[in-house]
Parts: sequence; C-alpha cells; structure tokens
Amino acid sequence: MIRIAVANQKGGVAKTTTAVTLAHGLALKNYATMLVDLDPQGQCASHLGIGQGDGVFDLLVNGPTLRDVVRMTGRDELWLLPGSKRTRTAETLMVVEGLGCRTLGELLGERINGGLNYLVMDTAPSAGGLQENALWCCDVLIVPSAVDHLSLEGVREVLATLQALRRPRPPLVRILPTFYDEVTRESAANLAALRATFGECVLEPIHRAAVLRECPAMGLTIFEHDPESRAAGEYAGVVWGVLDV
Repeated sequence: MIRIAVANQKGGVAKTTTAVTLAHGLALKNYATMLVDLDPQGQCASHLGIGQGDGVFDLLVNGPTLRDVVRMTGRDELWLLPGSKRTRTAETLMVVEGLGCRTLGELLGERINGGLNYLVMDTAPSAGGLQENALWCCDVLIVPSAVDHLSLEGVREVLATLQALRRPRPPLVRILPTFYDEVTRESAANLAALRATFGECVLEPIHRAAVLRECPAMGLTIFEHDPESRAAGEYAGVVWGVLDV
C-alpha cells in the first residue's frame, strides 16, 4: 500500500480538491483506494456528495475497527474515512496524552489488513498534530500551491515541517501548481519561480477553471462532472504521475 499525503500550511490552494480528485482517479484505474480526511472542516465528504462523519475522531479516540468508521462513497474501489469538527478535539487529546507523530500511521497500519492499494490523506492547512502524522507516515507528499506571491512561502513551510521530523526515509515530494492563469504575468512568473527553486519536483500546473469550482456543490469529482474538460485531463496527469512512482 502506498500512502499519499496532500498538504500545505496555506489555505485556499485546492488541497481538498486535489486529494479527492486524486483518490477518485486512482479508484477509476481499479486501485482500491481509501481517502482519509484529517481536516476538521470535513470537506472531503461534501466533495463526494455524502454526509460528514466522526470517523477520524473515533479511530484516534475510541479505537474501533476500520469497518465501523469507513464509509462507502458510491464509487467503485473508493472508500472514505470522514472527518468533522471533532477531529480538532482528537488532535488536542493526542497532545494532552503525549502521543507523537507516529500515532496515525501505527493505527492505520494495525487496522488495514491488506486489500488497499492507496491511502490518500487530506490535511488541514496548519502545522502540527495530524498534518505531522501524515507527513511522518506518507510515501508520497503532494504539495498543492496556488501560483501567487505567497506560493513559495507556503511550500517552504510544509517542507520545513517535513525536514524537522527527521524521517529516516523521506517521502517522494511533488509540488502541484494550482489556479494557473496563463494570461497573467503573475502566474507565469510565480510558476517560473517554483520551477527555479524546486526543479523536477514541480508537476505540470492545474489551470484555473470554473468547472472545478462547480464540482463540490454538485458532490461530484471532475471525472464525473466533466471528464472531457482540460481540468480533468490535467488531474489525470497527476494520477498517472502517482502510478509511475
């Protein structure tokens, strides 16, 4: 099983869109995939058109089997471990009890008895807690980054957090430029800055697209809402990139 963390310490960078779309894309390739929503906003469920749940809280606090907390998504090969506002409470309890950054990985490892090909973890746009847990246990780290003037700062922050964990084997890191607008000089300049700083780690950009903004309200991914769109093709490229790892 390959564990993928989608993380940035800056909000509004299409992090949840990326996590949900990647997870569904892998499922469409017939790989058993579980999406884990570690963000207290719990928006992965909304993106998939299903209700929020306390799955992450229950897993961390009450220790049930995954079968009791994982939800069907109505899509073949795709399951969701949902999050909610109570996820923040679970993070607080982890700190009070002195649980470290290995907790989530160990819990998931204990409760997943084979059968999954990919685990995709969406994280909150803040350092510490469950984001550090996801960074510790992931095999691949994808950092969505809007191509604006704060993009380099947000990427540097999450990579600094990763480095501070001192993992024996760091994950493969890929930076995904989002909200790219080829008409504006600012987008082109910031994309060039990302590539100059991080080189081959930078993936092809996801263009700004109204069709992507429509998806959450419809409870559909881009592969369902408009599979022939440029946005769908660009995210399909991200999926293929993960499969090549």
